[in-house]
Amino acid sequence: MDGTPTSFWGKLTLDAEGFPLRWHPLVDHCADVAASMEALLHQTVVRKRLAFLAGQEDLDEFQIARLCVLAALHDLGKFNLGFQAKANPHASAAEKAGHVAEAVALLNGYGEASARFAEAIRIEDVARWGSEEAVYELLHASICHHGRPVATERNVLRWVWRSTDSLNPFEGMRELTERARNWFPLAYEDGGLPLPSEPAFVHAFSGLVMLADWIGSDERSFRYRQPGDGERIDFAREAARSFLRRSGIDAHPSRTSQPEPPDFSKVFDGHSPRPAQAVLASVPLPETGPSLTILEAETGAGKTEAALFRFLLLYFAGLVDGMYFALPTRTAATQIYRRIEHAVRRAFPDPSSRPPVLLAVPGYLDVDGVEGRRSVLSRFEVLWNDDDAERFRFRGWAAENTKRYLAAPIAVGTIDQILLSSLRVSHAHLRATSLLRHFLVVDEVHASDAYMSKLLDVVVRRHLQAGGHALLMSATLGASSRTQFLGQELPRFDEAVRIPFPAIFHKERKVEILGTSSGRSKRVRVDVEPSIGDTRSIAGIAIDAARRGAKVLVLRNTVRDCIATQEALESLAREQGLESLLFTCEGSASPHHSRYAREHREALDRAVEASFGKDRPEGGRVAVATQTVQQSLDLDADLLLTDLCPIDVLLQRIGRLHRHERERPPEFSEARTIVLVPSDRDFGRLIRKDGSAFGGHGFGTVYPDLRILEATWRCLEEKPAWTVPDDNRFLVECATHPEKLAAIVSELGEPWARHATKMEGTSAAVRSLASVNTYSWERHYSDQPFPTHLDDEKISTRLGAGDRRVLFPESLIGPFSIPFRELTLPAHMGSGASDDESPSDILLQGEAVRFRFAGRTFVYDRLGLRPFDSEDDHGD
Repeated sequence: MDGTPTSFWGKLTLDAEGFPLRWHPLVDHCADVAASMEALLHQTVVRKRLAFLAGQEDLDEFQIARLCVLAALHDLGKFNLGFQAKANPHASAAEKAGHVAEAVALLNGYGEASARFAEAIRIEDVARWGSEEAVYELLHASICHHGRPVATERNVLRWVWRSTDSLNPFEGMRELTERARNWFPLAYEDGGLPLPSEPAFVHAFSGLVMLADWIGSDERSFRYRQPGDGERIDFAREAARSFLRRSGIDAHPSRTSQPEPPDFSKVFDGHSPRPAQAVLASVPLPETGPSLTILEAETGAGKTEAALFRFLLLYFAGLVDGMYFALPTRTAATQIYRRIEHAVRRAFPDPSSRPPVLLAVPGYLDVDGVEGRRSVLSRFEVLWNDDDAERFRFRGWAAENTKRYLAAPIAVGTIDQILLSSLRVSHAHLRATSLLRHFLVVDEVHASDAYMSKLLDVVVRRHLQAGGHALLMSATLGASSRTQFLGQELPRFDEAVRIPFPAIFHKERKVEILGTSSGRSKRVRVDVEPSIGDTRSIAGIAIDAARRGAKVLVLRNTVRDCIATQEALESLAREQGLESLLFTCEGSASPHHSRYAREHREALDRAVEASFGKDRPEGGRVAVATQTVQQSLDLDADLLLTDLCPIDVLLQRIGRLHRHERERPPEFSEARTIVLVPSDRDFGRLIRKDGSAFGGHGFGTVYPDLRILEATWRCLEEKPAWTVPDDNRFLVECATHPEKLAAIVSELGEPWARHATKMEGTSAAVRSLASVNTYSWERHYSDQPFPTHLDDEKISTRLGAGDRRVLFPESLIGPFSIPFRELTLPAHMGSGASDDESPSDILLQGEAVRFRFAGRTFVYDRLGLRPFDSEDDHGD
């Protein structure tokens, strides 16, 4: 409808001066959302998930109709005069109001207004649908559809529920109720099961209302009412069904596009399954209820492909509607996204029925390998290539807002997106309910710290509580972590080391894989070199090996050491005339770490894979990096130099050594790792009086637990030759099992006892903090109001997270001659920045940029982003 609203409006478009251009009647918008709820419950597995939470095999049609009516009532707060005043450009702020807290106030007793509200929505009819508690909680959850539960005690202005000559809020509600009765007559008939009252069901329903509201608010599919339109529900139902089909949220078209799941070799370019892949594919699909599987296999065993094929089996069986593949870092996510996107193309050769594949990483707009871009006119509008615009209007919908990532049919992203579903932050319920439809895959699960592990435990438990399916994967998962996820008792050390590796574990039973998952094992000579602080010595070892034809990876624990080693390497190479042996990106020598602009990180990833990947060229080369290359990138070094790090991380780094079968320089035919350690063997000197530790090189910061580092060092001394993966289980348990750590403390005494107390106390504290930051599915929805939007940034998926965005006024030509405009400043560097902080004193020096931010000077060039005025001992 054009012009100024003539009745209650639900959606509004204003011109630049704030005057109404177009409006959509409120009752019609409620029909759009109710129809979207109906389509979601009929066309996706979310219906089964909600039923499982209620202890039912399925929801009956009466329950579905009643949930749709409750969804139709989600915006009844918009009938208040303060909200409707937002269409008046002359109204003052004092004359305007919201619509969520205002409706919650009616629900919780607001004098005469509440009585009129109860009469208008015919509460006596609604009350028959279930217990008083169930009806109240579900209606409360529907009203709080804007991202978070709202406190019931919040005061609102009473005048907003008064009437005028043209607008009577309660008459508007009465009309909506009568229309909803006509839309869903079964809801008001006798019969059916009562609406569930389980808190978990209500929480999941809340997220589903949010999703339905997002869908029903999509103007491209649900156009505003036009003169001459008939009953809205007919249009809305077709629009909702069409939207779900075309966006891929409805998986039925993809499932029926071919009679059965594709063969493994078809999906993976003619390759036969490796042992881990074959065994996981043969595990019977669950007939009813949830499934949790843990796959432990060495780096290079094909875990990604095993997970994807398992997803296809579940997908074609109708047990899931999609997949979320969670990884620890953005680099890992972008790498795995490309592999999965290509495999999905082969699995679904018909593009018209292929489910969309989304890269769920903030800052990216990538679906099916096609990149979109934000409109310069509106931050809410996304533009796709002209040839793809119509198709991606639907396929790219979930990518257009980070809150919708988990609604995508297939998404690959960081673990943060699923952890957000457990936290008391905006739209957590939307994420949680969207995730229930998916096969949840978490790779590198061992990489999570105590805080993240606690959040992940909450996510996995909820997923299983709803009957969902999950797969956790790791190359180096210790028994203490594995048993926590499986809800099992921790085995003694002597029992833990006898558990086969590789292996697949289920919550109820274990499936063993005989032999190695990759079909090959490698013997690795592990030498200890006490020169962790001598960058020139490290550079000398590396460049000497490269001179003899080796591809050499040097992995440092901190960015500071990484850059220092790169500088020492360049100095030595210049002295010897060996600059050609240095790793380069677009012709410039550089290290590889996380502190680059997105455009430059992508270039670095491509360059390092080109130099060290499966199809690497002949000749020696040295690259210096941090943890950024130890996972997901397919690198194959002839020699590895690495700082001492926890055993699981060390094994992951060794996975980049002799990764592929190939002919190597004669002196490097044997896999060899040089582990850089301090010259002083006594780690105890690094322990402070309070039990914390600090010794540079990431000791006490990147890797805070010296007990694990001490145990790893002992493994190196006691066992200088490893067979990977045969020794993996023994090595991981030796350095992580609580019995082994306790033995070290007992042997070394003080100050190790203080350190153990500090580590255990810190772990308990951060897990407690994680519990405080999550909301409970066991408590009533209405009892858990979330903090305000302003407090969201204080609740993070990673302890200590809080990176700051540095946005320059215009694009700059940066390292590698690639333009950029934005940098990410690690939290510890930008802690003093204000919310509206912007860079100042910007000085360009060739491809280098110097600037001020948060009271400090920074430099950004081919060596990456770093403070200009202080040291830095953080990782990545």
